[in-house]
Amino acid sequence: MCDDGFPSDYLDGQNAARADVGVKPLKWSGQLKRMAEKFVNKHIIHCLQGQLGKRYSIYHGQNTARIPGFENVTAIHQAVEIWVEQKRYYDYESNSCIGGNLCHSYTQVVWKDSKEIGCSRVTCRIGGSLVVCIYRPPGNVAGQRPY
Repeated sequence: MCDDGFPSDYLDGQNAARADVGVKPLKWSGQLKRMAEKFVNKHIIHCLQGQLGKRYSIYHGQNTARIPGFENVTAIHQAVEIWVEQKRYYDYESNSCIGGNLCHSYTQVVWKDSKEIGCSRVTCRIGGSLVVCIYRPPGNVAGQRPY
């Protein structure tokens, strides 16, 4: 069962990161929230961090996080923090992740062309939470910088 918290639980940290680089804030989308809800409910048993199907991925970006040990709104805040903290691994000059680290969740958060977001969180049957946010339009377009 989803326990989504409030839109501000997802938006505040991500929009603060966008403001830091001069990008307009994301707006909440009920349609994208419903997509995120379907996704987390589909993955509730094993809490897998899969991807949206090809049918959706050309129109939508996605960030996921598996948060062990937390089954409440704290998991949402931790997921957003994980994505935003990837900033330290993103090098704007080379437009790449440095040191073999991941940074694509961060670049999706701050992607200037992404305008809308919808998110959901579910308590996994194995414990912990799965958090997903879906963005429209998608970020991480090859050859383009996020901002």
